[in-house]
Amino acid sequence: MKKHFIFSRFLSTGVNENNFMLFELAQYMAVFYYNMRAVHFRTTGTNFLELHEYSQELYEQAEEFYDDLIETSISFEEPITPMYVTPGGWIPEKWDYNRTKEDSINLIKNSVHRIYDYLESIDKQHYPSFVYSKIDSMLEYFDKQNYKITQMDKEIL
Repeated sequence: MKKHFIFSRFLSTGVNENNFMLFELAQYMAVFYYNMRAVHFRTTGTNFLELHEYSQELYEQAEEFYDDLIETSISFEEPITPMYVTPGGWIPEKWDYNRTKEDSINLIKNSVHRIYDYLESIDKQHYPSFVYSKIDSMLEYFDKQNYKITQMDKEIL
């Protein structure tokens, strides 16, 4: 599988390695952002405008979440280093410029589910409660998006 450069990675140094940390979550938020930008610019055909605008809403929100995660992780002095990451096969190896609306919806749906799962995996033992309040807000947003994309899928297809 092709590897994609992601901005940086939390290095595990004495922290529980079985759980995602904020900086790791930020990386996957960046991958989510990348996916939604791809949908935004490469969806064509019927329902183009609806998917174009929706993917823009998603990537703009992901950018805000990414920024918040990075700032919070830096405030906890989590060690950071550049790295390459293969995000579990959720970035298409090759994007066909004639993607169907079904392809776009499936990419959005899979990406929303994946980022929701990563948010849920944050271990609630390492940070103060205000951090988990931020994570809970993100979870609530992506839970709503799970519902919204399911409804769009039914209406569009």
